[in-house]
Amino acid sequence: MKKVMMGLMAGILLFSVSTQEARAQVAWDSPFFVAPASPAGWGIYLVDAAKRGGIGVMTTWRPSDAPGGLGFRIGLAEDRGDDLSVFGGLDISGYLLRTSNEVPVNVAWVAGAGLGIGNAALLSFPFGVSVGRDFQADGVWFNPYITPRVVLDAWMGSDRPGRRDGGSSLDLGLAVDLGMDVSFDPGWAIRFAGTLGDRGALGIGVSFRVF
Repeated sequence: MKKVMMGLMAGILLFSVSTQEARAQVAWDSPFFVAPASPAGWGIYLVDAAKRGGIGVMTTWRPSDAPGGLGFRIGLAEDRGDDLSVFGGLDISGYLLRTSNEVPVNVAWVAGAGLGIGNAALLSFPFGVSVGRDFQADGVWFNPYITPRVVLDAWMGSDRPGRRDGGSSLDLGLAVDLGMDVSFDPGWAIRFAGTLGDRGALGIGVSFRVF
């Protein structure tokens, strides 16, 4: 598991210095922060939701541990043009496989729908899987995971990359989250994730169980 953790962190670091693909408009789903054993409760995060954009803030609410049920989020962030965007969405997930003697990891399906609004509007519909395995070491809980997904983007306005004539269009992209949850106490967890592929995003925050 230590090798898994080191690999995840190395991948996120490499992404942060080398990713070239970026969207002008803020995408609501990156980082996605949905994985097997993701903690329930209220979360607050700092995010770079549009690579090379400004730092933003995002808050989330999850009534139960993922996967299962709905998750909600809303936030504010600067896009690549330093314009303020608001974004929000909901996610849903469910187990495909649970850890057992034959299966070493948890596998969940994940999906969602949401919107980012700035100079233009970006509707995004992600669908994919999340693979992870939570464990404890020396009293600390760890939850490394990877979340590959396809994303259907519906662009409305002139902020679509490579388009200046306004209107709307559809794009199908691929995004992959590498993430890690760490908890020293059952009441809260530190969460960190980065997005690679056709998305470019980083996020770190804290999730609190408030019930």
